[in-house]
Amino acid sequence: MTILSQVTSLKESASLFASSYGANIAEEIDKNSNLILHWLPYLERHKTGVADELLRGATSSLMEGTACAALGLVRPSLFAMRTQVDLILTWLFFKDHKVEWENVNSTGDGFKLKKEMFEYFTRYVMGFGERYGILKQIAKRTETDTYRFLSAHIHSQSATTLPEAKELSEVVRDFRTCQELTVIAGAVDEYINDILTAIYIRDWVHLPVPLVSILNSRFTSDQQRAAFYKTI
Repeated sequence: MTILSQVTSLKESASLFASSYGANIAEEIDKNSNLILHWLPYLERHKTGVADELLRGATSSLMEGTACAALGLVRPSLFAMRTQVDLILTWLFFKDHKVEWENVNSTGDGFKLKKEMFEYFTRYVMGFGERYGILKQIAKRTETDTYRFLSAHIHSQSATTLPEAKELSEVVRDFRTCQELTVIAGAVDEYINDILTAIYIRDWVHLPVPLVSILNSRFTSDQQRAAFYKTI
């Protein structure tokens, strides 16, 4: 096939998928992103005027991941989901580190990795490690380390995560595969929520009521709940 015919086939495949399944996929991802949608207005209040674009980028990545999924584009959607995590994590650091953020923008160096972020939170946010550990115990997502799962797909770290397209139109995947994206979106949502909860729960009185209610419903015992709140 010529490039022109491949592009035409790609357009038709994406259009057919979007018209047949796009709305359903997008609605499911929106529903499964409920937690971060509650968090975003709260996080707006914690902007410092530094690195605000990272938070805007995280919001945009949520839209990008949904848009790609609605078109049947699985791998780009996964990329956007991991970007969403990256940008939330790094915003949490750089919003309080003006000099370091200026250095990133002027040199391209110094952007923080997920491992560095968790080490930073554990060291400087009192009780973060204990709280996050408890939240992992009551996680509903199958892939507890959701970031690692997304990274495996992005870096094609195994035979099951390799790209398979031989022609442009094959980048558009089937409905069943794309349905899995809605589940992954829910895992990303809970993963980000747990990080933010472990950081901001000390301000629980100002957190959106649904977030606190959902948190409390996840505890499996009074002892577990007491252990969590004891770290505040």
